[in-house]
Parts: sequence; C-alpha cells; structure tokens
Amino acid sequence: MLKQLPAVKVTPEDYEFLEATCRELLAGARREAADGTALYYPDTGGTYGACWTRDFCYMVEGAGHLIPPDEILGCIDYLLAGQREDGTIPDRVRADGVPIYYPGVDEAPIATEPCTDNAQFMVKLVDAYVGLTGDIDAFLSRREKLYYAMEQVPHSDDGLVYIDPNRPRSPYGFTDTIGKTGKVLFSSLLYWEACRRLAQLCVDAEHHEEAHDWYEQAEPVLNSLPQFYDEEYGLYRAASEDCNQLDFWGSAYAGVVRVASKKQTRIIGEFFCEAGEVAIWRGHVRHLPAGEYWERLLLHVEPDEYQNGAYWATPSGWVAQVMATVDQQAARQFISDLLEVWRTEGVYECISPYAPPRGPGYVVSATNVLGAVCT
Repeated sequence: MLKQLPAVKVTPEDYEFLEATCRELLAGARREAADGTALYYPDTGGTYGACWTRDFCYMVEGAGHLIPPDEILGCIDYLLAGQREDGTIPDRVRADGVPIYYPGVDEAPIATEPCTDNAQFMVKLVDAYVGLTGDIDAFLSRREKLYYAMEQVPHSDDGLVYIDPNRPRSPYGFTDTIGKTGKVLFSSLLYWEACRRLAQLCVDAEHHEEAHDWYEQAEPVLNSLPQFYDEEYGLYRAASEDCNQLDFWGSAYAGVVRVASKKQTRIIGEFFCEAGEVAIWRGHVRHLPAGEYWERLLLHVEPDEYQNGAYWATPSGWVAQVMATVDQQAARQFISDLLEVWRTEGVYECISPYAPPRGPGYVVSATNVLGAVCT
C-alpha cells in the first residue's frame, strides 16, 4: 500500500457533519446514463454535465464507502469504454455515452490535446475501488487498458511529465486553463503515484514481473522530482518553463504522498501554518501566492477568480495533513474554519474575497477533505 501522511483527527461533530455533507452531495450529483449506468457529476446543479475521470476518482478515494461498489465499477467501465484507440482516457463522458477528450466546453476545447493527468487518475480510480472491495480481478481484467493509457503520458528524458511550450496543452485538470509548460509538477506527482499503485496491484495479484516494470518506471520520476523544489522558499514550483511559480497545491500533495522528505514536509507545513491569506482564506486554498497570477493562460480567467486566484477546498485536506506534521491543533482549526463556511453558506467549487463564489454543490470540495480526516 502506498504510504501517505496520516489523516487529521477532528471532532466527532465535525466528522459527522462532513460525512453527511458528502452523502448529500453525492446523492445530488448522481445521474443515470442513457444505458442506465449510475454516473456521478462533479456538482449537484449540473454545471458540469458529464462524469469527469478525475472528479470521480477523488470522490471514490475520499468517500468511496458512501458509494455502492457496483456503481463505482459500473462508472469505471463507462469511462473506460470511452478510451480512444491510441490509449487516451477521456477527460469526461456524457450521459449519452459520448466521450470528450479535451478540457473546456464540448464545442470549444481549451487545447487540441488532452490533459496530462487522465491516465493517472484512471489508475488511481481502479486502485481505490480495489482497496475498498478487495476485488483484485477487477484490476486484472482491466490492466492492459491502464497500461496502454499510461504509455500515452508525454515525458521528458528524465521521466517527468512534459508539455512542449510550442504546443501547450492543459496540465493537471484543476489548472486546465493554465499554460504550464516544460516539466510539470502535479502531473508528474500523479504519474509517480500511479506507477507505484500499479506496481502494488501487480504484487497483490502475484504478477511480479509486471510489478518490477512499474517500480522501475516510477524510480526516475522520483529521482527527478526534486528539480521542482525551491530551497529558498521551501516549496515546489509548478513547471520548469512557463508558470515557473510556487505551487501551493503541488507542494502540499508532494508532502502527503511522501515525495517530499520529512524535513521538507515540515517546512511546507510551517509555511501553511503561518501563511494567512497569502495562501488560505476561510479554510480554502489558493493555487499560488495572493497577488500573483499565472504567467500563461490557455483561456482567459480574470485575476482572483476560478483557477487564477480564487481559493479552493479541493486541496484543503492535503494542506491540513502537512500542517499537522507541525501543529495538529492548527490543522484541526483550519478544517473547522472550512466547515463553518459550509454550515452557513454551503459548499462551492471555489470562493474569492473579490468575486462571487463559483460552483455550488461541488462534490470534490467535500470528498477530498473527508478522505484526509478521521476521528
């Protein structure tokens, strides 16, 4: 099993509220495809009218115990049915069964190539299902599709996920409007994680040669990830070329999945404990420092809005986990501050001091936090 930072202990009252919130959001986001398959949209209002690969993965990782196992597997197969002949995993699949491979609205995609994270999320999704159910046969019967998908992820010579500055494409999907280029941090973290999860699944299935291959595939990525770490600031940078900026989400996640060393993780935790609105507002987290905006965009986003400066709950659980390595009480208070917003105002995709909240009923805001806490 891939080791991660421990969950943050919260009060039973906060945990019960969070679990009930997730249950309500999942019920509100559930739809049925034309063929009867249960789908889970990213939000309860249908703003995002399809089942997204990465969103559904986060739902299962964080709150899979609240979703019927047969519906998880059915949704996995619904997404895999949209896999392209070249191995590409869809960004999302609509209720009519049509797969969409590019971010942005269906009629006007943001880029002409897919995001660099969907293969990794499909692996993580299958792994999460097996972890919940013990159904290793579900992996074995789908592993060739997963392997083929992973082969399509673009790489640099040293194993990191790479985006050509002359042919920009969306990186990690929660920054799919952002023009990060060169070697990119978050998709590389996900690639290393997916390789390790595939290796462990193969070990569990006693396919040891395949496990060895995936461990070998992960090793150069792990060796190269320190390139992103900025010793001066004690945080990771988002990309090596365009948008070579401090990445709060990626820094927290590097700590959670233990790519960062123990010392680096404590430094990251100390930063978040002290950062204030530079990084955190009402329990929500910015992508990069307040007052700073992404250097290159693939789609115009106003400053201090959406992926260009709003504060999100998607990474709040990770931030709490790294904070807890330094100050557990501060981590608990951070989560409590977030839940107080949800109790009084509801759950959103992101919020900003300078713009109305966006995306009411956004499921991953809650499920990602649930997966990072315990009682």
